[in-house]
Amino acid sequence: MMDEKKFLQIISKCLNISKKKVSLKLKIGTLDEWDSLGHLTILTTLDKETKGKAGKLNDIANFTSLSQLFNKLKKAKLAK
Repeated sequence: MMDEKKFLQIISKCLNISKKKVSLKLKIGTLDEWDSLGHLTILTTLDKETKGKAGKLNDIANFTSLSQLFNKLKKAKLAK
């Protein structure tokens, strides 16, 4: 199960940006790197990390901020 630190590391890698730029406050559209491809990369990476469980969550692709996504993962007990 991933914690907040691991989650933010994954986001940093997916968007190919410094860990310093990543926080749960980050919203879609605030970084050039977070485009449609970046969004898809985040989703596929999280799905791999959770062994296919994240991809089965309803509306997982419709998140607009990292806090919203992390909360969905916590609710589904895929993060703590």
